[in-house]
Amino acid sequence: MTIHYFRVGLALALTAASTAAAAGQATFRVVATLSNYAPSELTEGSPGVFYTVGNGPALQGGSAISVSSEGSITTLTIWPGGYNNVSQGLVGAANGRFYSSVEYSSFPANIFSVASVPDSGKFYAGQSIDPMLTQSLPDGTLLGDGIGPDGLWYLLRCGLDGAVTTFATLPSGQRVESVTYASDGNFYGVSLGEDIVSSSSNYAFRATSSGVLTTLYTFPLGAFERYSSTPLLQATDGNLYGSTVTGGANGTGMIYKLTLAGQFTLLYSFDQGKYTAGPTTLIEGSDGNLYGNAQSPDGVGQLFRITKSGQYTVLYQTSGPNAVYPCYLAQGSDGIIYGSAYLAASLYGEIFALDAGLPKPGPWVQHFTPQSGTPGAQVRIWGYNLLSAAVQFNGVPATTVSSSGPNYVLATVPPAATTGPITITTPGGTVVTGTSFTVE
Repeated sequence: MTIHYFRVGLALALTAASTAAAAGQATFRVVATLSNYAPSELTEGSPGVFYTVGNGPALQGGSAISVSSEGSITTLTIWPGGYNNVSQGLVGAANGRFYSSVEYSSFPANIFSVASVPDSGKFYAGQSIDPMLTQSLPDGTLLGDGIGPDGLWYLLRCGLDGAVTTFATLPSGQRVESVTYASDGNFYGVSLGEDIVSSSSNYAFRATSSGVLTTLYTFPLGAFERYSSTPLLQATDGNLYGSTVTGGANGTGMIYKLTLAGQFTLLYSFDQGKYTAGPTTLIEGSDGNLYGNAQSPDGVGQLFRITKSGQYTVLYQTSGPNAVYPCYLAQGSDGIIYGSAYLAASLYGEIFALDAGLPKPGPWVQHFTPQSGTPGAQVRIWGYNLLSAAVQFNGVPATTVSSSGPNYVLATVPPAATTGPITITTPGGTVVTGTSFTVE
């Protein structure tokens, strides 16, 4: 039987009784309430519309839904009872669809995808590996990790046809906690030993596309006393940022920085016995700061901001019954931070918005393909914050432009284009590629 390990942490208990920790720092509102539904990560599929997946209670099926910033909910697909969502959320692909995975008991996991309309679910053949999808990639595939029937953990790519191929294997006794694609073309993640409390094999690693693994940093004992849902994040300064739900100076969690060369910096240790412990999500905001959530075992939690030098500020404080599932955050194209959380004691989820006065996020482009072509050719641009994009080829507007989620833009080379850089403009700003597109 295939055993699947779930990434579980503590979430904010978001209730109507929640109060702001400091007036004027941020405005909080509940966008939508989801009865008997445990939502996962949010992905903004189009401006103001967020996609998520979630499970019903006791494996009574689940669904993929979209939720507008004003609370309108649309069911995109439903999976039957007995199935359980495995991926942390929906990952946007270059074909305009959003991918995740579900499994049924000991059966292989199925990749599925949805579009923006009801009844758009498409299920693909079961895989021998239980895949968890995490990120889109420049080549149009999707990044993930998963456990195989041999009990080993793998790094993998998923094609748009749902087929999974592995490219790196972790040593026996290790499991992937997170993996992310970085700007140097390598993959970075955290690997944990089977006995995470006493294991000296909890480390951050680099993996090449050919599967070569290198240990970058070994975490001290006590850094992980339970599994965390927080993936590594590469920020716009090029460094990796992450957190642990235990460890740090006080044993109640920490936030750290890691260079791509493996230099570790402890940015912040959560206070012992106070209302902050165990961060479970971390994102970079459009102001260059990091945003996340933390919750103490007594059910008191915080939404916070932390600078890259370690200055910590509480934006919003919540209280309520203990929750046992992660809270996820994502910044929308309007600059507002949106989140999802599950209140286990009350059996309902919430989508919420936290307006911290941030500017709209600007586009961040890392790759485009092909590198050359004739007028009429379609160019795929990959990066971040690419919704509502306009594209120019050396100053000439593209013939057609379409956004495929926040990570891909498809642009057609115009007849009057000449060789030069590509300019991408969104409501959040403009970016120019460092390399030129060659017009043939």
